[in-house]
Amino acid sequence: MNETGSRGIVLIADDSAQELGMLNDALADQGYTIFVAMDGLQALAIAGRMVPDIILMDALMPNMDGFDACKALKQNPDLCDVPVIFMTGLTDTQNIVSGLESGGVDYITKPVNLDELLARINTHLKNSRLTRSARSALDGIGQLAFACDINGNMIWATIHARKFISSLNASEDWLNQELPKQVRYWFSHHPEKFSTLSLTGLDKNVQIRFLGQSSPYEYLLKLLDDDEGTIRNRLKEHFKLTDREAEVLYWLAQGKTNRDIGQILSMSPRTVNKHLEAVFRKLNVENRTTATAMCLQFLSNR
Repeated sequence: MNETGSRGIVLIADDSAQELGMLNDALADQGYTIFVAMDGLQALAIAGRMVPDIILMDALMPNMDGFDACKALKQNPDLCDVPVIFMTGLTDTQNIVSGLESGGVDYITKPVNLDELLARINTHLKNSRLTRSARSALDGIGQLAFACDINGNMIWATIHARKFISSLNASEDWLNQELPKQVRYWFSHHPEKFSTLSLTGLDKNVQIRFLGQSSPYEYLLKLLDDDEGTIRNRLKEHFKLTDREAEVLYWLAQGKTNRDIGQILSMSPRTVNKHLEAVFRKLNVENRTTATAMCLQFLSNR
């Protein structure tokens, strides 16, 4: 249950009063709280006042169609996480592709099969809540993480990533055109997991690391500022560490637990411990306290 006490808030956007009535009754009977809109503009206005848990969007509507409304939703940081299911009588491949490319997570053809629709709503609500929980965890441990699509367009970003991006003082053209262009070109060469890309066109050295796909249409990335990258490289060279060992030692020096480090580096606490054992051998120390002290002493001397 969400804060309204219902199974979730569903926004239905459809220019057919008959379709709206049928869907409203069916979903209300299942315990959902319903809001309705007759076109894309109304849908955006309602979502801006009361963020829904999921949106059922008709593809073809007056004033603003479902595709453009979905694109606008995905541009809004407060609404970009809301899953959109398209409802359409258009079954040709191009319209299906258009719906998915605009940010929709699924589509269902009219006339709507209610049992199928309810099943899909339930599935996407569960996935959405799991995703939001994971993003909250990334925010909680201070991750500079964001996700983009295959074309390099940003889909969402953690609060820390947004603050870091704002601190770069990058132009709107760089953020909206140059950044997606660089990422898109990088993706076209199929980068391996954990590989990095140095961004160009900024006043400081910034890298992004590919962490993997968080969904079939989302690519999870992490921003690496110059300070973190430089420190890790210094630790690696001075203590003769591998890349992974240097990362683990860096976060150990930041006061992170094995569990925290595992979340940050996408590995299990057991794997973190194995890397730490190798770090202890190379630093000739017996525990994390001494390793941290040696690391901080080296960095302060630098």
